[in-house]
Amino acid sequence: MQLKRYQERVISEVKLFLDALASEQTAGSQYASLAAWDKAKKLFHLPGEYRPRKNGLGKDLPTCCIKVPTGGGKTLLATQILGLVYQTILKNRNGSGLVLWVVPSDQIYKDTLKALRDRRHFYRESLEFVLSRRIEVWEKHEIFRLTPGQLRSNLNILLLKLASTNRETREQLKFFRDSGGNIVQHFPPENDPEKHGALKVQFLNLDMLGDDDDQDERLVKTSLGNLVRLCEPPVILDEGHKATSELARKTIEGFNASVVVELSATPHKEANVLVRVTGKELLGEQMIKLPINIANANQPSWKNCLTQAREKREHLAKLAEKHYRESEKLIRPIVLVQVERTGKDQRDSGFVHSEDVKQHLMQREGVHESAIAIKTSDTDDIEGIDLLAEGCRVEWIITKAALQEGWDCPFAYILVSLNNTGSQQSMTQLVGRVLRQPYVERTPFDELNESYVFCLRRKAADISREVKKALEQEGYEGDAASVVDRSTDDGKAGQKRVTTIREEFRRYYREFEGKIYLPRFCVKHGDTYDVLDYFRHLLSQVDVTRFDYAGIDWNMTAAIEAAKDSIYRLTLEQDDLERVAERESVTLETDEQVKAWLVASLPFNYFSQKQLREIVSRVTDRLYQLTPELSGRLGLVKFEVREKIVGLIQRGTDRQTQEAFEALFKNKRLGFYLECVEGRFEIPPKIEIRGTKKLIHVDHEPVQRSLFDYVPDDLNEYEKSVALYLDKHPEVLWWYRNLVGVDCFSIQGYKRNKIYPDFVVQQGHNKKPVASVVVVESKGKHLKGNEDTTYKRTVGSYFQKVGQKVPWQKLAEDFRDETFRFQVLDEGEYADRDWRDDLKKLLNSPV
Repeated sequence: MQLKRYQERVISEVKLFLDALASEQTAGSQYASLAAWDKAKKLFHLPGEYRPRKNGLGKDLPTCCIKVPTGGGKTLLATQILGLVYQTILKNRNGSGLVLWVVPSDQIYKDTLKALRDRRHFYRESLEFVLSRRIEVWEKHEIFRLTPGQLRSNLNILLLKLASTNRETREQLKFFRDSGGNIVQHFPPENDPEKHGALKVQFLNLDMLGDDDDQDERLVKTSLGNLVRLCEPPVILDEGHKATSELARKTIEGFNASVVVELSATPHKEANVLVRVTGKELLGEQMIKLPINIANANQPSWKNCLTQAREKREHLAKLAEKHYRESEKLIRPIVLVQVERTGKDQRDSGFVHSEDVKQHLMQREGVHESAIAIKTSDTDDIEGIDLLAEGCRVEWIITKAALQEGWDCPFAYILVSLNNTGSQQSMTQLVGRVLRQPYVERTPFDELNESYVFCLRRKAADISREVKKALEQEGYEGDAASVVDRSTDDGKAGQKRVTTIREEFRRYYREFEGKIYLPRFCVKHGDTYDVLDYFRHLLSQVDVTRFDYAGIDWNMTAAIEAAKDSIYRLTLEQDDLERVAERESVTLETDEQVKAWLVASLPFNYFSQKQLREIVSRVTDRLYQLTPELSGRLGLVKFEVREKIVGLIQRGTDRQTQEAFEALFKNKRLGFYLECVEGRFEIPPKIEIRGTKKLIHVDHEPVQRSLFDYVPDDLNEYEKSVALYLDKHPEVLWWYRNLVGVDCFSIQGYKRNKIYPDFVVQQGHNKKPVASVVVVESKGKHLKGNEDTTYKRTVGSYFQKVGQKVPWQKLAEDFRDETFRFQVLDEGEYADRDWRDDLKKLLNSPV
């Protein structure tokens, strides 16, 4: 399963923070998380201050939050981040131990448990692959079977609901009660109070039997709560904004957590938000169905509202059948109906009841009973049913509030709210349930890429505001264009607007029938030309034997000692140190097994197994030279070794592909060749956009110099500032906003990922083109000065060198040559200038 771009960004930024954190912890910093946050703040320009926390032992407790809108794959990100935690700050645990995974609701608990226990599920497979450990997933009532051997050998995930961790009720106190089963094996024998005392000294917040009346105060309780404290687990906190009470915070801290990773669509105000994912990123990756189309049924009867929804569902079903015939991908559109009452004794109370709706659908709308399911606190017709299965017949789900949190089904397209009480809070809480896009892939049918809300007797403007608020509660901030009022057309999907190149600009390109071409790097082979291909022209020149193996200076001695220490600490209660170390050493993998694992787990599928074995062999030979005691103990440090090998390969590959790139340029084989048909990128003469708000200046004047006659106002604030600046500049004839995608303009550099510039600018004078085109890449504050920016500047310099005086496009008789220039604009402030100065200097400079 290929990660999405925003998921890769999240993982990359979290890793930078964890690397900094590991470095600070290794240096012995008492405020490691604060120091690491300061480093991340400079890199990513994080707003606000870090709020430090301490765990139950008084140790620094690193806490970070990942803001991900609903439908963004929080569980997947959690498994990836957990793998990073074990590769960095918990590297000495060698992939084993205990993890606390805390969720807020029954539905999220069920879904998470099902995914993590499925050995074929990508979440489970990816985590086992990263850690090279067997994973055991435990519920609270099962964890008493956990043995010390399992704790040492496996990664054990204990899944809990938030309420289970709070010491509020008598039932919840069982978590901290003296227990039997295998739990007792993790503690010293009852007849050895000295070891109990030593354990209490090391873990001061352990509950003692003496805390209860008439019990021996010298003995540690053999409770699940105490076992968790001994393990100092990393904590995954799903929907972290639910755990904001003082009791919840203290309970999690009291588990002696080693790190807390929160994932939330709407983080609480005191959360340490490290990474933010936007709704636009999800929409761009085809994760969600937007916009939401609102239909306000002004009919006096809720039955008419259901009729409209049934007609819409049938229409979507016909489109889904066409899609299935073309793609063999099943979509069965499902309608969620929100009623006012569900109780058995509430049917004749004058409110819309679930049974009333079911009866009407069957008797008046022709819906078969097998296609209707009721989901309430008492009735659960969808329990254990795979709604995505081809044999499933469910098309309607009736509920009041049972699906408000954690339930997601990509086939859910339509929400019908029959709540006529005036309060729409529960309706807005259901909006997130219809957002997921089936198969994370847009269909050729626009109406199957959007979602729909039908409401009863409400003002359309009120509903739109409430649905927009609901989107914000799901993490989709400020995207008013995602809510479309369709009250007058029964919820039909919004028509796309077709925008075209302005005629006043098209006339300059009559030589090419009005087509506007942009160049891509091409490679010349004698009399033939090919578009620059990363794999064929660059990666093929990489020789893995030329990697800098001699420059390896990784001292593994400290890592070996740290691994020994972790083995001792995990098994303190069983035997003395010498016997534990000896016993653990004989259970380690052999070095050959570790080498095989390294070859299999290195994330470079474009290198052959033979090449990867060569790399691993050369690296380990060098490490044995540097640290002779590593021989036979490679398994103790395999995660650190793999991480360093990945860096070695990336640096070596980039260095050699850059050399190959520069050699093509030096040998005059790299250039812009009009004869290379594949190297021409044609700006499409017309594009389809949503009928959203038009981009205008602050004085409400329309944009004048955009290449297309309509520009939607869906840019971020920095991009909007650049666009409006270009629109006012006298040296700009036209500007074009480029997007990311297979049909968009891109530049292939010497790294694998292509560069997608934000803007293309045709310069002009007196409303006529001059021989200069500027390609602009805008970088936000959080990206200023990072490695990616440096890389783009380097590639941009070659784009500019190649693009000087190239006979590319005949604009008119006086403009036979075209110069292309590339500029990276940093949003970040400078001591004496800002990005406007750089752009002004570029546009005003002579060609």
